[in-house]
Amino acid sequence: MFKSIQTKTMFFLLALAISLIIIIGYLTVFAMDYAAEDLKHNDMMDKAEAISYMLSEELTADAKSPDEKLLGKVVSSKLEGNNFMINSKGETIGYQDKELPYKLPLKESSEIQEIYKNDKYYVAAIAEIEGSEGWYFCTEEATSDYMRTLNNIKTIIIIAIIIILFILWPLGKWISFRIQKPIEKLASDAERIAEGDISRGITVSEDNELADIAQSFNLMLNKLKDTMQQVLDKSAEAVSMQEVMAYVDETYNALPSGIISINNIGEITTFNSTAEALTGLSAKELTGINIDNPTPPQIKKLIKELKRCLSRGSLKLKTITDIKNLAGETIPVEYSINIQFGLRNEVIGAICVFRKIDDIRSFEESANRVKTMEALGEIAASMAHEIKNPLTSIRGNAQYLEFILKEKELSFDEVDIILHETDRLTTMLNRFLNFARPKLPEPEKTDLSEIMEYVTVLISREMPDNIKIKKNFEKIPLVMADREMFESVFLNLMLNAIQAMPEGGKVIMETHYDKKRNMVCAIVRDNGSGIPPDISDKIFDPFFTTKDTGTGMGLPIASRIVEMHRGIIEVESIEGEMTEFRIMLQALPQADDEEE
Repeated sequence: MFKSIQTKTMFFLLALAISLIIIIGYLTVFAMDYAAEDLKHNDMMDKAEAISYMLSEELTADAKSPDEKLLGKVVSSKLEGNNFMINSKGETIGYQDKELPYKLPLKESSEIQEIYKNDKYYVAAIAEIEGSEGWYFCTEEATSDYMRTLNNIKTIIIIAIIIILFILWPLGKWISFRIQKPIEKLASDAERIAEGDISRGITVSEDNELADIAQSFNLMLNKLKDTMQQVLDKSAEAVSMQEVMAYVDETYNALPSGIISINNIGEITTFNSTAEALTGLSAKELTGINIDNPTPPQIKKLIKELKRCLSRGSLKLKTITDIKNLAGETIPVEYSINIQFGLRNEVIGAICVFRKIDDIRSFEESANRVKTMEALGEIAASMAHEIKNPLTSIRGNAQYLEFILKEKELSFDEVDIILHETDRLTTMLNRFLNFARPKLPEPEKTDLSEIMEYVTVLISREMPDNIKIKKNFEKIPLVMADREMFESVFLNLMLNAIQAMPEGGKVIMETHYDKKRNMVCAIVRDNGSGIPPDISDKIFDPFFTTKDTGTGMGLPIASRIVEMHRGIIEVESIEGEMTEFRIMLQALPQADDEEE
């Protein structure tokens, strides 16, 4: 009858479900019949005994000898509806029918009887009236009358069972289809592979036993592919690998930045042609040497930082240092260091990317960004005009609507949402404009320690109790800086540090003077969650954020302000341990400080 195992299973389960529903329905109806009948019998028996007791009390009080007339007078007020009197002689009082199918109890004073008369079944409760010389009180009721409600309930149950059966059948067919379809796809894919198409494996969208089967099948297929690959001609394989390695080498050498990488045992593994051109060193001589042995002094600083970052698992971004070439010339470079991970997420080494800069206070990349930002500023100004006007109109109409609703004592959350979202969009637009077309700085002689101290006081009012601030401000020379702009820079860095420590921690703020570079250094360090390596190159991109409520403009604006002051912003981070932002500005001559 049924071809597939799934359909047979579905039919069996459906038949089992239907049988269970019918059995449960029958048992429920039977139990209701039994319970209703038992309750009715008890109720009628209680009624008969109560009235018989009252009649016996009246006879005792009002009659010396309970003859038939006196008895009829006493009980006439009690006989109404289906109530009547009967004695052992078959005489009745208040009984209207011709048939008299009642038997008086012999051993007990009361009992329940089921009788048939007038083509109906009745239930009668009979109780003896004490002191009446053989008279009994009887109350009766047709079975069909008190079972009417129960019969209605039975009808409802039967209808419900029928409805459930009509629902179960299409539901069973749908379940069977859901089960059968992925199995058919699995069989089709297996047939395709059996015919020789091993370009792709078996995919199952659902996470169940079929997925386990598909995974096992794919594992077998991968092993088959590996075996076939091993059978390939070794010479062709070697040529292919050489082509890949040649392409990788060509790509590394074509990069405009120098690249030095080391593996996890401290050997130099990469030294590209740009690095050779900057330093004058030979990649052939450097590749494979261990950094624990003496290294050329030209790249000693970079190798030292590579070794330090590899041992700590930290990354460094946009950091400035000096290297030398073979002619002894000093070359200022900007470098970044990141950790390299293998296929199993294990540490396999560290890589340093560095690029020459003409002046320690400016970057070639910064110049390009300034040109781009100038063009972006013009576009942003036009966008602001086109966007702000509709926003103002939307907000004004929303406020008017809110006013009208308040007058009518109505309130809609949607109006508050409109106002909130227009304000948020306006704030985001303003931040974008500040980034794309910022105001020109108005530098003045400024002490960075004083700015950081002010920001610390400013933010301490909203500082969580589980976060502490440690300050270490040295005596430093003055710098030329726009105080208001740098208040914004340090405030952003402080907020980022606090948000990186939801469980609490410490923020360290430092200043010191680098005499060798004649630069003032301001540091904001936290022991929070750190920067994941996979997003390290995006943290200064506009609108990039990992926060649910952030706009992603804090760090880009901070970097923009520092660059406008011909300064440097460096970043070092260890994921899960710390992040350090280091801002460096050119110091004013000490003589100027003394005059001040």
